[in-house]
Amino acid sequence: MRHSTMTLLIFAVLLTAACHDATAPVAPVESGKLVVRVTWGDLGVPDKHLEVLELQLMGTTDAAGFAEFDLRPGEYTLRAYDINRGGPAMLYIDTKFTIVAGEAVRIEVIDCLDCV
Repeated sequence: MRHSTMTLLIFAVLLTAACHDATAPVAPVESGKLVVRVTWGDLGVPDKHLEVLELQLMGTTDAAGFAEFDLRPGEYTLRAYDINRGGPAMLYIDTKFTIVAGEAVRIEVIDCLDCV
């Protein structure tokens, strides 16, 4: 009898442990989107290197001058590299921005291709 009770107790503990999820699901954090366009006149400038500094997240503009980043809500700095503004080329231009969940932030960076 004692053996049966012990077996039932062990079975109950194992069944409870098997049915219990040790890692409760965590609600996903909704992200926002950063959309960057590097332009000169009406044209997009491809192959410009971009970085979200706080995350060390790199990107490059596409053929139309666009790059997109999905980011968690917070305050960030976009760094656009090798942007020409007349005079000597700047190593980079920084732009601060804030991401809000479910919203898109658009930043336009103007590059001067004639200034090279």
